Amino acid sequence: MIKKQSDDPNVTAAAERALHIIQEVLAAQPKAVEFNYGGHKLKLGEYDVCENCTAPIAEAQQLAASLRYKCAYIDDDTVKEHIELAAELFDTEAQAAIIRAEFHNGHNTEAILNALLGYQHQRSIHDSYEHSHNGAAA
Repeated sequence: MIKKQSDDPNVTAAAERALHIIQEVLAAQPKAVEFNYGGHKLKLGEYDVCENCTAPIAEAQQLAASLRYKCAYIDDDTVKEHIELAAELFDTEAQAAIIRAEFHNGHNTEAILNALLGYQHQRSIHDSYEHSHNGAAA
């Protein structure tokens, strides 16, 4: 949760500015070509590692780093907080992608991951474009 009150007009304005900045960062992102795995920088496809497994790690890590870099140039603490939270989301997504990749090891552990992903889907343990608290969506 954003630390300031959600009905504070400054938070609303900061969120709009943060969204604009985030959209600029998203639009400027090249395709990721490397990722960090346990402190080791690896290029996608290196050592015959599956790109389907590692590309999500690389993309999430790259975006988190780009958002954090952008934060260094933002003076407004509330705008910065929104962007730092977005970076944290993608740090967490990178960690989740690493775990998913570890389940894709060719030793029948994919069935475990599939069961977990099925549960996640059934219980709506994911976000949705239909979910909103500001009336923007139904």
